[in-house]
Amino acid sequence: MKMINDAHIKKGKVKSFTSYCGGLPSPAAANNPLAYKFSWNPAGAIRAGQNPAKYKSNGDIIHVDGKNLYDSAARFRVPNLPAFALECFPNRDSLVYGEHYGIESEATTIFRGTLRYEGFSMIMATLSKLGFFDSEANQVLSTGKRITFGALLSNILNKDADNESEPLAGEEEISKRIIKLGHSKETAAKAAKTIVFLGFNEEREVPSLCKSVFDATCYLMEEKLAYSGNEQDMVLLHHEVEVEFLESKRIVKHTATLLEFGDIKNGQTTTAMAKTVGIPAAIGALLLIEDKIKTRGVLRPLEAEVYLPALDILQAYGIKLMEKAE
Repeated sequence: MKMINDAHIKKGKVKSFTSYCGGLPSPAAANNPLAYKFSWNPAGAIRAGQNPAKYKSNGDIIHVDGKNLYDSAARFRVPNLPAFALECFPNRDSLVYGEHYGIESEATTIFRGTLRYEGFSMIMATLSKLGFFDSEANQVLSTGKRITFGALLSNILNKDADNESEPLAGEEEISKRIIKLGHSKETAAKAAKTIVFLGFNEEREVPSLCKSVFDATCYLMEEKLAYSGNEQDMVLLHHEVEVEFLESKRIVKHTATLLEFGDIKNGQTTTAMAKTVGIPAAIGALLLIEDKIKTRGVLRPLEAEVYLPALDILQAYGIKLMEKAE
């Protein structure tokens, strides 16, 4: 908001606003086929990946159906952090932020995206198409008879096979079956590696609380994609604002990047997500207690009397954005 307001004060016109953000494992902790770990409920995270999205690109309104969200992911690199191999997919309705920021009529591009390490979306899209995120009650799981994850996997991947109970023990067998279902060799290999990593081929019983394949997938993801005690998470945020100055006929691109890692001190972990969500909320409470905010009512941090002191306090806590204009 500060970049946008500063541009307007200088008589600039915002032509493009793009914002990218992701809660990710640190590179050292991205040690599984998805290069992702959950710091919150897997069910919520998976459902978030099935939400429809809407954004503006070069004047056109783009709609993305929820079932195609992962397929819409594109390669992305943060200019001043080129070592991070990332991808991005749109995050819900970006257009409402054009209204909030007062740029809906002037900006031809308004986009908010979710960041993941490259390759995540292809695997998640494949798992979705195979049925691993189906939330309807599964016939095999609803019989009351206890079955193993391996048997459930056979049920998922052998639906159209002559022998539905055919076991699928290893990566190679699973990959071959996925290829038969119409997926490419590369996609099948990566999906199979993920399925085996999660433990879907194991001969242990599916908990009775799992009534759908989605439930079983979430159960395994919560178990296998959790942070260990000595692993760090990471929050990466990158804004780009292109401003046109009509009098000088210049276009200036402003960028702001935040890279924050979780802290481990005396065996205790404070996640980057906790810091970047919790500290701003605490700052808001502090500003209210000290009567630094004079405007009354329910406020968003879009006014200078809120965000200017908040940014200063954040910087004092070591949370600082790297800013650049060119």
